[in-house]
Amino acid sequence: MRVIRRFSAVLVGFVLFLSGILKLMDPVGARLVVEDYLQFLHLGFLSGLAGLAGSGLALLETVLGTALITGVWRRLTAIVTGILLGFFTILTLILYIGNPPMDCGCFGEIVHLTHLQSLIKNVVLLLLWALASLPLNKLGPTRKIKFVSFSIVAVSVCLFMLYSSLSIPLIDFTPFKPGAEMMLPEEIEDPTDDRTPTLSLSDATGEYVDSLMVSGKVLAVSVYMPEKLRESDWERIGRVMRESATLGYNPVVLAAAMPATMESLTAIPEILASTYFADRKKLLTLNRSNGGATYVDDGLIVAKWGRRRLPNHDKLAGLSGEDAAESLLTENNGSRLKFQAFLLYVFAVMLLL
Repeated sequence: MRVIRRFSAVLVGFVLFLSGILKLMDPVGARLVVEDYLQFLHLGFLSGLAGLAGSGLALLETVLGTALITGVWRRLTAIVTGILLGFFTILTLILYIGNPPMDCGCFGEIVHLTHLQSLIKNVVLLLLWALASLPLNKLGPTRKIKFVSFSIVAVSVCLFMLYSSLSIPLIDFTPFKPGAEMMLPEEIEDPTDDRTPTLSLSDATGEYVDSLMVSGKVLAVSVYMPEKLRESDWERIGRVMRESATLGYNPVVLAAAMPATMESLTAIPEILASTYFADRKKLLTLNRSNGGATYVDDGLIVAKWGRRRLPNHDKLAGLSGEDAAESLLTENNGSRLKFQAFLLYVFAVMLLL
């Protein structure tokens, strides 16, 4: 029975840790999920706290998962986990009854569950939690070395969260992930399908220019919150646009604001002349960084960079001279390996130390 209880605790911990770490890797996506929940619950006035709530819940899930796997503070961990799983179960039951057109966001963008699947998942986790934790006075002691394991992983997770908040996700699971082929809006059967990588653009006069993103080498800078960018950010974007233009790219700024809100760009005319407008949520999906760049070659999404790591002249020159498929592998394999190495490291510490 003791083995079954421990196995159940580790299984619940694994699910919570994976769910939390995937959301920590994509804090912008976590914020969007919380915003959807707040809108559904008619609490839209709290949307300003969505980012903090999304990251906070993701961190709580990850830490609880770590505590369950390592077996530290078993009674306290069991109580907090039970409350959290009970809350999630009630919330997904409400979603199942209301059936809103939204995703539960349980595992970020990597897995999309229906409301029924999400509810079943939470009920199963709650049953496993009960098997692992009840009665609370029967929980066994913890080996002292496991507190060391927990501490190492907890610090590593916090550093990972800090890194993720300053960059784009190491692995992109959105419809606009590198390797995806962008489509024109008129080419898709269901215009409401958010799983299809399509982007509708318009210029300052309101004329649609949707074919812009599927023709030639395009370097698109996504600006979904222009008011949040500083003058130095705009200058850096202007530099990248000038350099990319000399190398044969078609540099564009994709903004979610109307021209009247972008008066600060008058000092950088090449930005205003190449600015087009799109849906904010689509821009958030195209590139999670406000002011980040995306390289698209004939509709194929090749690479992405965050605002703080925009490509320099040498990088752009190298990409322009390479085959798009080769660039795709070169630019994205490193990030995927980093994330896989991080997961291997933390699970080795939790299970072997």
